[in-house]
Amino acid sequence: MPAHCRHRWTFLLVLLATAGCNKESATKPKKIEPAHVDHHVDETSLNTITLTSQAEARLGIQLADVQQRSVVRHRKLSGNVIVPPGKTIIVTAPIAGTLQAPKSSDVPTPGESVKQSQIIFRFQPLLSAERDVLTPSERVRMAQTKADVATLQLEAKRQIESAKVQVQAAQIQLDRATQLFQSKAGSQRVVDEAAAQLKLSETALQTAQQRSKFLAGIDLEQSPGQLDSRDITTPVDGVLQSVDAAKGETVATGDVLFSVVSTDQVWIRVPVYVGNWREIDTSKPAQVTEFGNASGVEAQSAKYVSAPPSADALAATVNLFYELDNSDGRLYPGQRLSVLLPLTTSGEKLIVPYRGVLYDVQGDSWVYVQQSANRYARQRISIDYVDGEHAIVLRGVQPGQKVVTDGAAELFGTEFGVGH
Repeated sequence: MPAHCRHRWTFLLVLLATAGCNKESATKPKKIEPAHVDHHVDETSLNTITLTSQAEARLGIQLADVQQRSVVRHRKLSGNVIVPPGKTIIVTAPIAGTLQAPKSSDVPTPGESVKQSQIIFRFQPLLSAERDVLTPSERVRMAQTKADVATLQLEAKRQIESAKVQVQAAQIQLDRATQLFQSKAGSQRVVDEAAAQLKLSETALQTAQQRSKFLAGIDLEQSPGQLDSRDITTPVDGVLQSVDAAKGETVATGDVLFSVVSTDQVWIRVPVYVGNWREIDTSKPAQVTEFGNASGVEAQSAKYVSAPPSADALAATVNLFYELDNSDGRLYPGQRLSVLLPLTTSGEKLIVPYRGVLYDVQGDSWVYVQQSANRYARQRISIDYVDGEHAIVLRGVQPGQKVVTDGAAELFGTEFGVGH
């Protein structure tokens, strides 16, 4: 082959080799995925569990309907028992005299429970000296004391009449406030204030009658040394708070003898954070339970009462007061209680039994919804809050659907093969 031909073929081979190298270098590298999911499962296509009738009975499957109804939200706080104003009664000596113990027992001690008309002291009035012959000064003092007793008797009668008028006026005010409230022209607070005023007026009348009865039993015409002793009794049922005199002691008119606290009705003081107290619905009763009560013990209903405004600046709280019946005497002043307060935020909510709610490792909440007979599917829900045995749901279920309550945990294990 001539030399120029050989050079031409060599040149063509070099061109072809160069073109092949450029083509391989222009090819893009294959993309490598950082992760690969072989079987992607969407929440709309979660596993559906089908049980036989025997398996469903063995698991104890129980169902409940998803309800949509009006729900009143509550807030749980703590409160303490206090004695309402006007429930502490102080008994004083009506006139000068000497105190003795009751005939059948000793003088009760503070803290004891006492009944209405129970004798605390026997009282010997000092209208005269202990001898039959009186000095001129003793006669003057005796005459003055008799005049004072007569004045006190008249004053006691006047106080009874005044207290009766106050009771009548308080009753009229309560009737008017109740009528306005029933006709939607008044408030529950005005009714509560009128009822409290009526109770105070009735207590004042009862005290005036007790005092008048005691003074009326004193005979001003008795001879010196022949005055009968009188019984000092408790005006109401309650607890003896203090005894300020002792047997054998001589007391003057108006000296404090003892005080009684009536605990048949108590108030619950509930401190509420200032940022939340306007959310409390005081038109509805609160539910009160004692700490440490066994489950299943019914809470007591306590009615909101109007009281002088009070607050704690350091704790940033305001005080709300609720009245609670304590006729059995089980509650003590200062005792701490659990109080469930209703809120004004209410409306139509979706409700499912909380015992049917399951949580996964991420903290998401789920329920098993019945698709058809013996068929169940796990469904995600969003819970707003839990109120006792019910979960208030924002989304995830529809009214009328049936969710599993008993046996939900067993279905969860069946779906993921736990225990198999």
